[in-house]
Amino acid sequence: MNIREISAKETLALRHEILRPGSAISACIFEGDEAPSTRHFGAIDDESNIVGIVSVYRKGCPAIPLENVYQLRAMATSPRCRGQGVGRLLLRAVENNLEDVEASVIWANARSAAIGFYQKAGYRLASEEFMIDGLGPHYLVVKSVG
Repeated sequence: MNIREISAKETLALRHEILRPGSAISACIFEGDEAPSTRHFGAIDDESNIVGIVSVYRKGCPAIPLENVYQLRAMATSPRCRGQGVGRLLLRAVENNLEDVEASVIWANARSAAIGFYQKAGYRLASEEFMIDGLGPHYLVVKSVG
């Protein structure tokens, strides 16, 4: 499995399939996707298919009063590749990138079903469970970078 930086456009198929099924593809284009500080990473299999994605945006969080804070967003793995460490590899790529830009904290609105994954990766819960309309229950998770 190869992890490399990809374009926002290259994330759309998995965003649509996994994160916004049944929605218009336009629902998979997020504010900040093309910002200079935004990075998108893909997990590429042996057949050159993108089987995992994650995006990271320089974006503050009201619950984290620090500078140089980044939001992890739109993490998805193809169902055929789940349980193979793809998500862990993607997180490692993001965190390495954020160390290079001297980020202080990374945060995410993590789906409740994925909390165990984030906790195993060193993220801590920073909120009670809350609902995001149309997406379901989430928690705010955070991790110090560096």
